[in-house]
Amino acid sequence: MMKPPPLEYTIDNIVLGWREEPVSFAREHGYHLIVNSDQRPFNHFVGYQDIKSKWYEDIFDLGMRSLLPVPFDVQTVGLTEEGRLKVVTTGNTKVLICFKKLHIFDLDNCGNIGAEEAVEDYLVHDMFDIVQGSRLGPQIVLRVHDSFVKTVHFVPSNRVDRNSDGAFKDIITTSIISEADIKSFDCSETIIRILLERKFKEHQIKQLNGRSLKIEHSYRQAIKNKFSFKTLPDLDERIVLHEQD
Repeated sequence: MMKPPPLEYTIDNIVLGWREEPVSFAREHGYHLIVNSDQRPFNHFVGYQDIKSKWYEDIFDLGMRSLLPVPFDVQTVGLTEEGRLKVVTTGNTKVLICFKKLHIFDLDNCGNIGAEEAVEDYLVHDMFDIVQGSRLGPQIVLRVHDSFVKTVHFVPSNRVDRNSDGAFKDIITTSIISEADIKSFDCSETIIRILLERKFKEHQIKQLNGRSLKIEHSYRQAIKNKFSFKTLPDLDERIVLHEQD
């Protein structure tokens, strides 16, 4: 069976990245965007609510303006010997792009691009289900000091039907974890659960019947937070590396 030929485009300015910064940059300047990761900025919403996220709004706008030339399922990105940008999707679709400027914000799934990415730490969100005692009423936010965990938000639960008033809660913690510790037990979900149970006692957060809350970890999302680029000697002069502010 013959393989289909690659898709070929000529685009003056290309933005490469998936976080909010490159998406906003592409929308603001009217540049084509290649989303080179299936990761997304963290967003929590209750089932009856519309998703209110600048990232999704910007992506929708770019799509309506035909500024998303490649499907989201990008597998690899690199430069060919001829200096064209080569994008391969998980469906093995190949896209070759002649360009004048390549604005790089993220190097996820990239190779042979003339630069490398060094991650310093991660922004980590952990979701905990309150399986007993979730009816807690108003919003509760705890700020944690002297810990890699920074905030504890009691948010409206998605697991409870007819939670239109948001009285039934679950918990989202926000942490900053270094690259060296991201897989360490000392920064694991278990340690965060122990910290939460201690905070419940400290702030007298209990079930309506006075018993302790019972929580279970649901999921974790870790995305790079602080990072930098290391330029290699063969960096193409058409590439613009956008460092973090």
